[in-house]
Amino acid sequence: MWRAAHAQHSTGEVSSNVKERGEAHTRAATHVLIHSNYTRQDLMSTLAKLETAVEEIQHRNASKLSFEEHYRYAYNLVLHKQGHTLYNSVANLISSHLESQTMERIVPKFPPTHDHAGASTAGNVLAASAAQVFLDAVKDVWDDHMACMSKLRDVFKYMDKVYTGSSNLPSIWDLGLSLFLHHVILYSTNNKGKGVAAPTASTSRASTARAPPRPRATNDPSTVAFQLMHTLLNVIRIERQGEVVSRHSIHGAIEILCELTDEGAVPLPVLASNGTGSGTPVLSGGSSSANGGRGGPVLGDKDLPNGLSPYRTAWEQAFLSQSADFYRDESARSLIENDCPTFLRNISRRLVEERERSRAYLGATTEPLLIALLEETLISNHLASILDHQASGLATLVQDDRIEELQMIYTLFGRVSGGHAALRVSISKWIVDIGKQVNNGLKLVAEVEPRAEDDELNGANTSAAKDKGKGKAKEASGAVVNAKTKTALGWVQNVLDLKDKFDRILRDAFAGDKVLEKSIIEAFALFVNDNDSSPEYISLYIDDNLKKGLKGKTEDEVDKVLSKTIALFRFLTEKDRFEKYYNTHLAKRLIASKSVSDDAERNMLAKFKIEAGAAFTKAAEGMMKDVKVSEDTLAEFKRYTARQIDEPPFSLEPIICGSNVWHYNHKEPTCILPRVLLDGIKYYEKFYNQKHSGRKLTFRSDFGNVDVKTKFKARSHELNVSTHGMVILSLFEGLEDDEKLSYSQISSSTGIVAAELRRQLQSLACGKHKILLKHPKGREVGDKDEFSFNVDFTSPMAKIKVQMVVSKVETPDERRDTDDKVEEARNIQCEAAIVRIMKGRKEAQYGEVVQECIKQLEARFRPQPVMIKKAIERLITKEYLERGDNDRKLLRYLA
Repeated sequence: MWRAAHAQHSTGEVSSNVKERGEAHTRAATHVLIHSNYTRQDLMSTLAKLETAVEEIQHRNASKLSFEEHYRYAYNLVLHKQGHTLYNSVANLISSHLESQTMERIVPKFPPTHDHAGASTAGNVLAASAAQVFLDAVKDVWDDHMACMSKLRDVFKYMDKVYTGSSNLPSIWDLGLSLFLHHVILYSTNNKGKGVAAPTASTSRASTARAPPRPRATNDPSTVAFQLMHTLLNVIRIERQGEVVSRHSIHGAIEILCELTDEGAVPLPVLASNGTGSGTPVLSGGSSSANGGRGGPVLGDKDLPNGLSPYRTAWEQAFLSQSADFYRDESARSLIENDCPTFLRNISRRLVEERERSRAYLGATTEPLLIALLEETLISNHLASILDHQASGLATLVQDDRIEELQMIYTLFGRVSGGHAALRVSISKWIVDIGKQVNNGLKLVAEVEPRAEDDELNGANTSAAKDKGKGKAKEASGAVVNAKTKTALGWVQNVLDLKDKFDRILRDAFAGDKVLEKSIIEAFALFVNDNDSSPEYISLYIDDNLKKGLKGKTEDEVDKVLSKTIALFRFLTEKDRFEKYYNTHLAKRLIASKSVSDDAERNMLAKFKIEAGAAFTKAAEGMMKDVKVSEDTLAEFKRYTARQIDEPPFSLEPIICGSNVWHYNHKEPTCILPRVLLDGIKYYEKFYNQKHSGRKLTFRSDFGNVDVKTKFKARSHELNVSTHGMVILSLFEGLEDDEKLSYSQISSSTGIVAAELRRQLQSLACGKHKILLKHPKGREVGDKDEFSFNVDFTSPMAKIKVQMVVSKVETPDERRDTDDKVEEARNIQCEAAIVRIMKGRKEAQYGEVVQECIKQLEARFRPQPVMIKKAIERLITKEYLERGDNDRKLLRYLA
């Protein structure tokens, strides 16, 4: 058996003959019978025996051959300088055998040559079946050839060691690979008996040189190369279309292309050396270089480097080109026929399929190239189409909270250059656009503000009517919130809902991407600051929650709500304007004792301190401290009254507000107070002046409330009204039941400003509880209206809180007043910042001062260069600064 003989060779005596050449001569005299008169006839006889052995091996009859015997034959031929003869003979035998195998076993299996690009399912199945037969035929010829070459390599191992290696010739194994390429892969049915561009041992140099140029084998349908490449491409296309194909057959064919080397044929015949010595051959191609004049690729581009496989030089490029065309067409159709989520799922599926396909039967170099091609064809080329898809693009997915699809977009876009950048731009644009809609919605509500306010009052009256006859009444809570206030709270809630949406999307779909998060924050800041009222609205939202919105909630829930508002606070660029509104609203909460809890107030201030620093909360903390001190002072006041002989005319609970931290938008009120209030105020001032000398107390009638016991026909009620409301009601004391007071009389008797007086009269005469009657009836208070006391008023409640018609949102006049105060404060801060800068530098260029001033103040607001310029001019006028004598842009600090 051949296998047994081979095993004996690997461990026995003959193996010692394949040592270095010098040793081979010595051992030959001992172990191999070679006579000095070894004739040419003996050499030719030996060669014939080897040729017969080669043919037997090719016909799978190696089992009856002796490995040691034929190894010695090859050894003797090489030893007697007949290596070139043996090499040429083996090459001829292999070439002839391969061509005959190709004609008999491969050519008859050529698949049909018609185009299958638009074939039906049945056509694809038939094409896949024909392809499998053809590919298996090529693989069978290859497997037989490899088995044959494995045995021939063992027989001619000595020739490889001594002759081919030192003569710059391919080894027997490499020769077999080259011959397979040129006599099987390059075989052409139009050139029967010869491989394309593959001269055999019988081909002369002259005839080779005169051979007409032939088309490249991959473009010639008569070649095995063309059939093999196009069959592989076609069967892969069929598999991509969903049909089942033989991956084993594809893998076998591609393995052949990977094993071969795409280069010119070995120049044959190899000629003997003209001189004596080692027997270095003269190649028929006229070169003795390492490549033997074989040249570059014959299947692929000639400019490619030598040594690459046909898989790399020809098939891989054709495969990638077909893949690009296939997926370009498929993606274009898919975008038209499907929505974006389906298109995205198709992309993900195709990426998985192609990765599996690459690992199942493609070469190792193809997977990264193929995946990169898919990413470009399916994703990069369609970034805008996916994001801007009218029916199911990014806007729809975000609007509908399609987390899974958004996650798919983020993952797929992350695979390509510029993908996440395009996503960030689209996300930012969507946020800004939806933010503009929110802001425009505010203006739309403001346009119908009067009707909205009328409906508010009308709703209150309707509610009052419905309450009549009920056995158990509900106590009214808080003031009537008009349309402006609802708009403000609605705007903040909309922004918070939008922020919650993108927090979810960022966390669940975008993997918390920090760069994307920054873009989202910038987009929110852009549209939030585009609304001039955003500082006031955010403060109102906090005010609403700290007064009633947090009742019944746990500590964690309270903290969550407050943290959300802090997120909105971060978006603001005019934090100083927000501070002004927040302190005003806090003052009203503290004076009216409407805070849900002191802990919540302190928690909110702690968050602001972390975000904006201690200076931001200084005034608010001062107000909280004043309220606490006022509680202690009230306890002392009660002990004081207990010791006095005379008592105050009514129970008084004042709050002492320091003017340095309590800032009001309104001027000091000019209300004419009734005697009873004045007596109570004087009583408290006497007590306070005993404790604090040099302090002046100013009573603010526009704040606070009073409990007034009022008698009606049915019963008495305790009314809780504002201080101004109590002043108005006191005018009706002692009047006849049907006696009326005109608007002008009430105005002159109270001294209350017109806007405030109308608001108070609306609350008393047009609200849910009509303590006064307006003549004529109506919702608006006019200059000619008259009012009378409603003695017939009834209510099931003993204590009644009269709701105030109030607008938490500033009126235009109040806004102008706020703007003026904010502008004044900014000018002062700007001057202080410039002085700090110049005090440290002594001298500085104008531009440097402007940039540093902006840098120092941007945490509270971003000053405009014009503001800084005017501040510098004021400081020069005040002689804090001076300009340089020769350089007017140089500023100097004057100590």
